[in-house]
Amino acid sequence: MTEERRRATRALVLGESLIDIILDGETRTEVPGGSPMNLSIGLARQGIDVAFITSLGADRHADTIERRLVHEGVDVYTPRRAGRTCTATATLDDRGTPSYDFDLTWMLDHTDTPAGVPDVVHFGSLGSALQPGADQVDELVARYRGDALVTYDPNIRPRIEPDRDAARARVDRHAALSDIVKASDEDLAYLHPELVADPADIADEVREAMIESTIARWLAAGTSLVVITRAEHGIDMATAQSRLHIPGHHPAVVDTIGGGDAFMAGLIAGLDVVGLFRATGRDTLSTLAPHTLRRAGSWAQRTAEITVGRVGADPPTSVELLPRRQA
Repeated sequence: MTEERRRATRALVLGESLIDIILDGETRTEVPGGSPMNLSIGLARQGIDVAFITSLGADRHADTIERRLVHEGVDVYTPRRAGRTCTATATLDDRGTPSYDFDLTWMLDHTDTPAGVPDVVHFGSLGSALQPGADQVDELVARYRGDALVTYDPNIRPRIEPDRDAARARVDRHAALSDIVKASDEDLAYLHPELVADPADIADEVREAMIESTIARWLAAGTSLVVITRAEHGIDMATAQSRLHIPGHHPAVVDTIGGGDAFMAGLIAGLDVVGLFRATGRDTLSTLAPHTLRRAGSWAQRTAEITVGRVGADPPTSVELLPRRQA
């Protein structure tokens, strides 16, 4: 086996890290978080070699975030620290579903980058939407996408992008730069004001039309694999040659914080098993057989199910995902 085949897959993740302030009734908990940070940890726990480009303040919250990332084996690259670290206040409802308020400043100027070329670059969430850092993320994606596969999760936050039409234009532009796009049906509802007046109330026939329209639009724009998550209703996976649906389950839910990030980590890790994040990955991706897609999608689904059964964003390791043998 050559050294190239033996080495771990290298991922470069671009985006925000912050402190999640979780309000659950009278209980307040502060933990490191942010979608790209959660994803970085999820990838590292599944054997991916992760470099994470982010921004940190000059405060104790930043120290907490960096300690967590280093403990998880993630290499951290940041501009010079200044100001305060970003926070997200997540208020949980009676189903464990969070609503968010943010205190954010986001920029990546004068940031060191890791040596070498990654196999996969991931971006999305607030880091791809909030200026001035969003333009800097775009520049980094453009720098690497000729040599690496690009994955993208829009992870829309309506409080950050109140203009739904502008948000859709931006997400469509980013999807066209990406080889793999994962989005939730909640993301799509917000991005389709012509179909959905209230993203919290979607009729089934409208949901199906919205998903079909989005998949067709993103595949036509150049995305190789589109994955739409639908919570307990399962997931849809589509390439130019294949389309499949994986039914949902009803796992015990503690809270859903980090569930989508865990799914994305599991999807990347699952696709890595078939060697997609090497030089031939882009050519292979659009021709994946349905059984290969199903295997990767099921792995991602299980990754998310374990995560939502725990408090906060606590994704599983690869070992936890392996089938248990009966005694």
